[in-house]
Amino acid sequence: MASTSSFETATGPDVDEEGSPPTSGQTRAAKLFPKVSDKDEADLSRVLLLHVALVAGLLSVFAAAEAWATVSGLALASVLSIVDGLLVGAAVAALLHEWGHFLGARLAGGHSPLKPIGGFFPVFDFDYQKNDARAFDWMSIGGNAGDIGVVLLFFFALPLTTAGTTALVAGSFGFAVFAAAIEFPVIQKSRAGMPATEALLTIPRGFTRRYTRWGIAAALAAFAIL
Repeated sequence: MASTSSFETATGPDVDEEGSPPTSGQTRAAKLFPKVSDKDEADLSRVLLLHVALVAGLLSVFAAAEAWATVSGLALASVLSIVDGLLVGAAVAALLHEWGHFLGARLAGGHSPLKPIGGFFPVFDFDYQKNDARAFDWMSIGGNAGDIGVVLLFFFALPLTTAGTTALVAGSFGFAVFAAAIEFPVIQKSRAGMPATEALLTIPRGFTRRYTRWGIAAALAAFAIL
């Protein structure tokens, strides 16, 4: 959810606080749900500016490749515009997915302090121990709303008359499928009454590799169809 990559780690300390070996569930939970800061560790406007600049830069790289392909008619330029479109589409969707998580958590009143500037993901921490089910649901759904919004924006705002713009839409769609495959089952379990921490622990190990294949397949299918 707030950081899907963190769920791949499943090793922890050798003993718990009482001196006895922890169960696998305790070990994994301690790794996945650490204590979070009481306040933001970064300025919201600076983080937002950084990511706006990143999105602008990514789209500019794609626009340059697309312009080269259109003007030159070279096969190499066309291939580059397709590759850039797929990668940039996925990257923009990923960024808006993260901001959707953040906005959802904040709108629901959840404790979600910003992390220090230094890495792109995750942007914030979500206090799984203190936040209620409503905050978790809003946070979870917000992320998926963010990347779906990118797909719809690209689809309706861009003329799908070139392979490059088609690839941009397809790349964002591929990421949306990747994220949904991971998070929708968790959202379903949470809304059925399972505590958020337990629902998250049902995500299978090695999920990144498995669902990346789904995302790539979805992107290629969308590219072929569009």
